[in-house]
Amino acid sequence: MKNVEISPSIISSDLLDLGNQIKQCQQAGAGSFHLDVMDGHFVDNITMGPELVSSIRRGTDLRLDCHLMIERPDKYYKAFLKAGCDVLLIHYETPIEIAEFFKKLEKEEIKYGIVINPDTDVNKILKFVPFSEIVLVMSVYPGFSGQKFIESSLDKVRILRKYIDDNLYSTKIEIDGGINDHTGKLAVEAGADILVSASYIFNNGISESIKKLKSL
Repeated sequence: MKNVEISPSIISSDLLDLGNQIKQCQQAGAGSFHLDVMDGHFVDNITMGPELVSSIRRGTDLRLDCHLMIERPDKYYKAFLKAGCDVLLIHYETPIEIAEFFKKLEKEEIKYGIVINPDTDVNKILKFVPFSEIVLVMSVYPGFSGQKFIESSLDKVRILRKYIDDNLYSTKIEIDGGINDHTGKLAVEAGADILVSASYIFNNGISESIKKLKSL
């Protein structure tokens, strides 16, 4: 059976009870935490900044993936690293010169991943996959939790799975958006290594939800 990693997305957590919910996630077998950072420009929502990331860091030793849905990741990335982020997840669609930014991160020995939106052709990001820790396929339009899963995203996962396996790359395939026990199963069957889940985990019983996803 495939060892699927579950990455709870903090966007749907209860901030008043965040420390306790982080513990529940860990006890249930979460492998990392997904932190959605939005600036109100790149996407139509505003969420956490480095201060909240720092608080989450104090509550866990698990890997923290900072999903930077912001227009200027090149301007703010160091603040999130300083706050405790382990992997920077950067959108291909960001308005900065993405290739140059990745070269800069590689030179600074910073771990990063490439993110692709639903409307973007997966072939456009293949050249970045070998150097990425993670390739994140968005199965909803970024910005808000609770959206319906876009099934065509599974085709991207399948293409990436074959590309990574054929070339013996170590890059992990992650999928984010509308993930529950049904869509998560489809994603795992398509080749996903990491399932990001928000409302399904935090609105349906943390322990039970994570254990269901891990069993897929």
